[in-house]
Amino acid sequence: MKMLRVVGVLFLCGIASGFGQTNESAFFRISSPSNALIIGFDPGAGTLTCSNAMAGTTNQLQRSYDLTGTSNWVDFVQLTSNAAVITEIIIDLDPPEGMAFIPGGVFQMGDTFAEGSANELPVHSVYVSGFYMDKYEVTKALWDEVYNWATNNSYSFDHAGSGKAANHPVHTVSWYDCAKWCNARSEMEERTPCYNLADWSCDFIADGYRLPTEAEWEKAARGGLNGKRFGWGDLISHSNANYYSSTSYAYDVSPTNGYHSAYNDGVYPYSSPVGSFAPNGYGLYDMVGNLWEWCSDWYDSAYYATSPSSNPRGASTGSYRVVRGGCWSYDAELCRSAFRGGRFPSVSDIFIGFRAALPAN
Repeated sequence: MKMLRVVGVLFLCGIASGFGQTNESAFFRISSPSNALIIGFDPGAGTLTCSNAMAGTTNQLQRSYDLTGTSNWVDFVQLTSNAAVITEIIIDLDPPEGMAFIPGGVFQMGDTFAEGSANELPVHSVYVSGFYMDKYEVTKALWDEVYNWATNNSYSFDHAGSGKAANHPVHTVSWYDCAKWCNARSEMEERTPCYNLADWSCDFIADGYRLPTEAEWEKAARGGLNGKRFGWGDLISHSNANYYSSTSYAYDVSPTNGYHSAYNDGVYPYSSPVGSFAPNGYGLYDMVGNLWEWCSDWYDSAYYATSPSSNPRGASTGSYRVVRGGCWSYDAELCRSAFRGGRFPSVSDIFIGFRAALPAN
């Protein structure tokens, strides 16, 4: 059942259970600027319309699943006004199977706490168009399904991929393996492959699967929250993610130090089944910990100083490809949404996996 209630700046939207949470309805409001008003919502198209918006301003859309307290409102997406009346897609009630819709909008990319490395600065405003992302890191089961189809259809890989179990994330896959796998998955679904396997360039207009850009990854990992260390807030513990806990960081409040006790069975890797922890505000699981995730971009430590403000896609060349998200064997500092690192694209080990993205156009 889809419901709509518009009262001033607040509306109630009945949503499918697959939209990020298990709740059947959600409330949305514009918290700033105060003069902006929500005047309509189209459940079929997932579009929100607001008026009294001032051109050039950013409207903070917030979401709540429970109106019993004022603290239940959380940031969801920032919408930039280019006219007095704007319409934006904010949800998708029927995303591709196994994927979540990440609404387009502006977010602050980088280390707002100024506690990380210089490569996380300067903090800058980035617009990212709406897109889809796998809810889970690619599992060994899904990898095998596509890999077996691919090897029977003229694809060759550097690595066959490994995984602790079928429902654990695949690992020991290089960036090149993941790009090929994305192309094969696209072909399986009669989509247009994104990657040119001759020069590894990416066609971002194609409707096929690809690795997310670094900006897409960070926006998705933040789950709509602004200025937070993680996709749920500023503190982390083993109740949030599978990582190596350490008292070295005041924001690491796990009661036990070291590897996550639930997954430290003495056999590497100490990965966890995908979906073992609560999803973030966009319905994505394991964006923190478990395995590092490959991104599409070349890594450049100084890229933020010259990065485009709209849909940045990384440096034009480099030695490393971006990895994000932390890992079961790395500490809380590297699990922060702002943390960025790079690895040689030919590297494959027990610490790195991936998830795929799709365009929403």
